[in-house]
Amino acid sequence: MLKSHVLKIEGKERLEKVIVSDYSGFETHIDADYLIPLFGLSPKLGPIAEWGLNIDRSAVAVNTYDYSTNIDGVFAIGDINTYPGKLKLILCGFHEAALMAQSAFRFVYPDQKLNFKYTTVNGISAF
Repeated sequence: MLKSHVLKIEGKERLEKVIVSDYSGFETHIDADYLIPLFGLSPKLGPIAEWGLNIDRSAVAVNTYDYSTNIDGVFAIGDINTYPGKLKLILCGFHEAALMAQSAFRFVYPDQKLNFKYTTVNGISAF
């Protein structure tokens, strides 16, 4: 896949042209009426693909109770995980992180009680 980046946008009172450059320096001038920049990632497993995790279509399969994997103490949240009904949305990642953090706490500190607080009620002491 050829990767490129926007060098310049041109126009008078409205967009007329977008100039992009690939990483070899080759420039392309594109007549345009609109430019909709989006930030996208293509998650890749990399070395963790060799850890023995249950992998389903290039994503780590998790238990949605706590986002644990098939390896004890290993959790996966965000775009790298998969489960039935998975939506790759930032909001879903926050939800997954909250549930995973509680289980990770219990894993790391099995003899301690989790003291859960709502930031909307008690605030955050760092502020």
